[in-house]
Amino acid sequence: MSALLSFIGWSFLPSMVTGWVLTICRDYKFVHILVVCAYLLYTIYEAYYSLQRITNFYELLSVPISVNEKALRSRFRRLTVVFHPDKAGSDGADYFVVLKQAYDVLSESTKRVAYDRFGPEIMDWKNSATLYDYMVHGGTQLLPWYAGGFLFLTILTALGKFEYGRYWRFFTFFALLIVEITVITRPYTLFTWLPLPKTLLPFEQLILARKVVLTSFIAFSQLGPMLRTDHSRIADSPDVLQNKLEIIFQAAGFTDNEANKALVQEYMPFDQDKNTLKYVETKMGEWMLEQAVRNDPEVRDAIGKAIARKRFDVPL
Repeated sequence: MSALLSFIGWSFLPSMVTGWVLTICRDYKFVHILVVCAYLLYTIYEAYYSLQRITNFYELLSVPISVNEKALRSRFRRLTVVFHPDKAGSDGADYFVVLKQAYDVLSESTKRVAYDRFGPEIMDWKNSATLYDYMVHGGTQLLPWYAGGFLFLTILTALGKFEYGRYWRFFTFFALLIVEITVITRPYTLFTWLPLPKTLLPFEQLILARKVVLTSFIAFSQLGPMLRTDHSRIADSPDVLQNKLEIIFQAAGFTDNEANKALVQEYMPFDQDKNTLKYVETKMGEWMLEQAVRNDPEVRDAIGKAIARKRFDVPL
């Protein structure tokens, strides 16, 4: 649903904002590129901010991502003293249940690895017990997204919507798939070097990566025609322009030769009749002169004024 809303927003918001900004700045190309880039950055920030607002199990227990089993157990015992229903009463019962679920997941190594890579949805995977089961289940959950994404790219490319950089778009899509497989199947966490206020878990990194890739595809589909126009202007160097002119001159010469051949063939029936041939040439000359006079702008203007004046003088 969020991807659909993002696509709908991209379909009209950049154009609408560009129309507003054009009342201040008349450079459409500069304004549109600026608006699209700004909206792209906003979309990426909004995706990261939405992940920040969601509290993961580590934050719930107030422990770092690298916490060991001993420190995790000690922290949960301290929280139990504060939030256990026997201590906090019925008001803290629901919160304690959530704390207990988080501890149960993080204290079991298999579930912890699965949680880091697939998120809290693993608690609903009742038939998964081993790490292999979780990996297979998680892979089947990702298959519809990538199958739908590939179909989405193929259809829009066939319709000409993603014409600019279409090969790089497919390359990036499959690169994202490889990155996701790497994150899921490796025991270490990628992208921890990014200077982000909140360190993202692997499944949060993948959610953000999918959002960035999808919105970048849409953004570059709008920027592509403008960038391609500049490229075409740069490509028209003097040498390229000279080659194009030579091709035009060759085509014009070929057309002129063919027209002369056709004219000679038309004259062949009158080749032995000098009088008829002279008559045809005279009539053709008169026709060409008449067409030249009629096509002259001053002559057409004078004829139009004369006709208008004549119509005006006609009595009712």
